Amino acid sequence: MQLVTTKPGIIVAEHDRELAENSRIEIQRRLPDFSDCFVELGSGSGMHLITLAQRNPQALCVGFEIRFKRAFKTGEKAELKVLNNVMVVRTDARQIKHLFSPGQVSGFFVNYPDPWDKRRWLKNRLLNPELLQTMRDLLKEKGFLRYKTDHQEYFASTCKLLSAEQWQTVKHTTDLLQSPYAENNIPTEFEMLFKSQQKPLCLLETVRT
Repeated sequence: MQLVTTKPGIIVAEHDRELAENSRIEIQRRLPDFSDCFVELGSGSGMHLITLAQRNPQALCVGFEIRFKRAFKTGEKAELKVLNNVMVVRTDARQIKHLFSPGQVSGFFVNYPDPWDKRRWLKNRLLNPELLQTMRDLLKEKGFLRYKTDHQEYFASTCKLLSAEQWQTVKHTTDLLQSPYAENNIPTEFEMLFKSQQKPLCLLETVRT
């Protein structure tokens, strides 16, 4: 906990994952300085978030990462690259409904979430109808959700949920690395591991209609 507090302006270190008032204040303070806001749920050690911020200097790139060590590593990378458009929020990603107002987010990224693949664990999945509706409410018109996973069943069930909620699919593949989308893809730490294992990776990009 002490380490993450050494990166003010980059890491917002909430003491209680259920109370994120400091995060809301900091996000709302910084948003007017940027034309877009991209949010990554589960940003890990920041490999994807940092590259996203480098490619989009006009956007505030906010990562949610509950693990202290990973949040700190992301903060270190942002400092090293002198990025002023990166924030890491150390709180539960489901708190987004309290941190953003409707229409403030340009795009959500969910990369390789825990599949919780036993039947009794399915209720723990991050991408559920409630969170998908929250993201839909927070997105700008034509805002998007980009989702990647190595878990074929989780991918299929999420696609089904999104179809029922009337999102418009603009990208869809069950073999990302062999698809036309590979060229502009930003990898994550997990993705590099899966690539070395030659696992097929799934990508879905869907737009709020």
